Amino acid sequence: MLRKLWEKCVNYETVSYIICGFLTTAVDFAVYALLRQIEIGVGLSQAMSWLAAVLFAHVVNKLIVFRNCNLRPSYLVKEVGAFVAARAFSGAVTWVLMVVMVKLGGDRGMLYELFCKFTSSVINMVLNYIFSKVFVFSEKEKAPVNPVKRNCCILGFAIPALTIALAFAVNQVFPFGDHGVLIIDSLHQYLPFFTEFHEKLEQGSSLRYSFGGGLGFNFWATYAYYLASPLNFLIVLFPKRNMMDAMALLIVIKIGLCGLTSAWYFSTKSKGQTYMPLVFSLMFSLGSFIIGYYFNLMWLDSIAMLPLVMMGIERILKGERGSLFCISLFYALYCNYYIGFMLCLFSCLYFVVLWISAREIKIKNIITSAVNFGWHALLAGGMAAVVLLPAYVALGVTESAENSFPSPIKLFVNNLSQLTSQFAFCEPINIADDQIGVNAFCGTVTLILAVLYLLDKNIKLRERIAKTALLVLLYASFDVNVLNYIWHGFHVQNGLPNRFAFIYIFLMLTMAFDAWRHMHKFKVWQILLAMAAPLAFAIYSAVTGLGERELYTYGITIGLLLLYGMAMLIYRLGKMHREVFRSLFFFLAAVEMVSYAIFGVFCNGTVGRSTYLDEQIAYEKTTERQEGRQGNQDNFYRSEIDSNRMRDENMFLGADGVVLFSSTMPAATVDMCKGLGIEARTNKNGYNGFTKLVNDIFGVKYVLSSRGTDQLYQMEKVDQEGDMNLYKNSGALGLGFMVKDDIIDWTTDSTDHFEVQNDFVTMATGIDEDLFELEETIDMEDGGTYTIVLPAGKQVYLDVTSSVSSIEITTPDYTRTYDTYNDHLYDLGCFDAIDNATVTCTFKENQSGPVTAEVWTCDQELYQQVHDELAKSQLQLTKFEDGKFEGTVEAAEDGVLMLSLPYDEGWSAKIDGEDDDYYMIGDALTGVDVTEGTHTITFEYTPEGLWKGTWISLICVALYLLTSAIWIRKGKKPELSSAGDAFEEYDFENGQAEKDADEKDETAEETVSADQADADTGDIQEGDGEDHGI
Repeated sequence: MLRKLWEKCVNYETVSYIICGFLTTAVDFAVYALLRQIEIGVGLSQAMSWLAAVLFAHVVNKLIVFRNCNLRPSYLVKEVGAFVAARAFSGAVTWVLMVVMVKLGGDRGMLYELFCKFTSSVINMVLNYIFSKVFVFSEKEKAPVNPVKRNCCILGFAIPALTIALAFAVNQVFPFGDHGVLIIDSLHQYLPFFTEFHEKLEQGSSLRYSFGGGLGFNFWATYAYYLASPLNFLIVLFPKRNMMDAMALLIVIKIGLCGLTSAWYFSTKSKGQTYMPLVFSLMFSLGSFIIGYYFNLMWLDSIAMLPLVMMGIERILKGERGSLFCISLFYALYCNYYIGFMLCLFSCLYFVVLWISAREIKIKNIITSAVNFGWHALLAGGMAAVVLLPAYVALGVTESAENSFPSPIKLFVNNLSQLTSQFAFCEPINIADDQIGVNAFCGTVTLILAVLYLLDKNIKLRERIAKTALLVLLYASFDVNVLNYIWHGFHVQNGLPNRFAFIYIFLMLTMAFDAWRHMHKFKVWQILLAMAAPLAFAIYSAVTGLGERELYTYGITIGLLLLYGMAMLIYRLGKMHREVFRSLFFFLAAVEMVSYAIFGVFCNGTVGRSTYLDEQIAYEKTTERQEGRQGNQDNFYRSEIDSNRMRDENMFLGADGVVLFSSTMPAATVDMCKGLGIEARTNKNGYNGFTKLVNDIFGVKYVLSSRGTDQLYQMEKVDQEGDMNLYKNSGALGLGFMVKDDIIDWTTDSTDHFEVQNDFVTMATGIDEDLFELEETIDMEDGGTYTIVLPAGKQVYLDVTSSVSSIEITTPDYTRTYDTYNDHLYDLGCFDAIDNATVTCTFKENQSGPVTAEVWTCDQELYQQVHDELAKSQLQLTKFEDGKFEGTVEAAEDGVLMLSLPYDEGWSAKIDGEDDDYYMIGDALTGVDVTEGTHTITFEYTPEGLWKGTWISLICVALYLLTSAIWIRKGKKPELSSAGDAFEEYDFENGQAEKDADEKDETAEETVSADQADADTGDIQEGDGEDHGI
């Protein structure tokens, strides 16, 4: 066996390829050296030497390695273009791989970097060999490119992309105005994450960890969910200031990608005979799901893979290779495991549906295809393990891990109101307060075509039943809580309902497309019934207000149903030429979808970009001036912004902070914030609720605010840039500081916020006196205003125990209204002279009172004693970067070095170069035992599961390449497969007989007179289910 493997791998072709590779490298170096000698710039020299090396490689690979002697000029032009493109692609892939490996590895020295360089070079060599052998110098006679199919794919990308770009331009999105398209989560989360990602790529810092929010978080887990798309690396071409604009461009590109893959699917299905597949691709790429949720741009790559996944499964069941299925599913899982999970679940269901639809069902064929399907599905998941495994471990510490199956089973709605989401110009949903609502519009005509599909006798009854059952299951999942929970990854979605609706849409479009292909065979009564059913439902909905849609939605839907239905009816009555009907249908559907997309973008709205950019610039300039003056630019500190416009704005500003909004935020950090009285809820926290003590122990040194007072939250104003003011906390502690051993018993699991903070002071410092004291209790009623006395020399805080509609607080420093989530602490300030503050409470609708509020004070002199005790032995950092820090601490006695760092088992700790254990403090933070004396402390982070996932990915890539090589070596042909015979109906590429039958049917149709095709007879002969009439 080893001998055979050796003979296959070591032969003239592979040996000569390796030799030519060395010669190509020599050419690259020689040309570069020559150009530099004549003083040509580094960038231009590198580009020219690379091009020279690629052209040399083409010549030697063509003539020596693969011995291809076709020298026709037209052939050479295409061949050279393909060769250069392949080398550029493989170079980009290995560049990304090299960057990611080095950043994940951190500071492991030059030896590790050389290992990464060697690994990426080997992968680059293998990719180049595969591309050259399979695509560029292939011995197989290349089939001519179908121009209709090619144009469908080009237009499938271009039309959606240009439509969205036009809609953005009309909405004055930059550079056509000063607006941005990022709304909701894309503003609060994704923009800051992309900004952080951009800075990491630009500065060469680690992708494993970030201090940008949440006191520090597993950045690789964030990368796995939000940032893994290879297209996202394009942001390095933009400056930091243009991240919002770069993301808008990515949205345009990714929506175009959805159109491209769906156009390829439908044009392949019709064998490139017409341009009608383009219309159905527009129904997918410009439908309400993608328009309503395009701001979740991390989903779009995986959504674009759905047509390819389905096509890959269809090929597997014909006995072909599983490569398309494997690669597309791998890409979907890698880019976004959340959408990838939905595709995995659907793939299993679709595989079963196709077998039910087969012409003949044989156990042997089922087992063969199931093994092929299962093996390639496992390889897809294995190749993505580098992101999947660390993400799985990270999700285990979030609130998502605490989800359980809904009980009892119930419906979200008890009628068909969700079906009205498929009505024309139904406003897309981009945020919801409950589980109700679905973005399912994909063209009005699909309502008619769906009924025609059920009546289509050209399609086997088993297939119609199976696909309809799957479609009904998907629709039921919109309403049944347990099914909805399963589709959302065994998770109760929050704010963005029915995120799997894109599967429902595309499955319906495939069924509608099958019905469309048999349009010339439907009888008149079938057309009438197919038009009447959705028309009756639309009229009923309009009369009863079902779905609570706008009046124009019902009106436009009814009008379009009549228009499409009458056009079909006139065509089947023989009163309209086939080409006229086809053109009319194409025009109506395309205009409807393009118009809806522009309408949907308007509904989504925009944000003003200058507001956020001005704050980013102000923070950079003011902190640079402050830190520059003090000469400690490399020191660690945290900053926050006194604003709720953007949840993760501290990260967007470029600051390290406490606030974080992320689906991967540890539940322990959220719970700790709640215990301390800080605003916090599922997957997020805020800056509201910080006391002076919390600001100090968390190291919050600066706060940026638009309020212009001399002090804010007991911090002094130190700088200003435009309308933004910078406030400094001179008491902010370092990343670590020494505390007493008793801190091990401190817990934040309490609703008494000041008891938690008093316990911290006692256990950390040994000062056995309550720092915070209760001064008074206020029973607030709806609309009441209450005055609070602010004693001289004392910090004063208000603790509101229950959320209300709004709370307005006025202090000598600020006046501010807090809406909705306001059951937290409020810093009323600390003043030298006695003063007053007021609080006004407004209840929620039907809320009963009173609502209790407590006033707590802290003596400033006692606080100074506490602070001095905490500050006397701090960790002095000598090295600090994301994922690794080192410093020295001088401990006056044995104790605990407490770090304002979330506990995570991915850290490794060393004291004086020796491995040491660390543990959890306060249910969320990190501590390590330190003995008396001066010690060097080193912490380094590696996400749990990262290296295991990396090895699994590499092994699965090798297994995939081996599997593909075996298929190619065997030369397995699908038309010889018995499994393929059972799926003749799905043979989209090799059915010349089907095309001939179509042409025959269409020719016969042209000769049928209007009298022969009247409504009473409708006697056009039914075919065998393989025709593509339109």
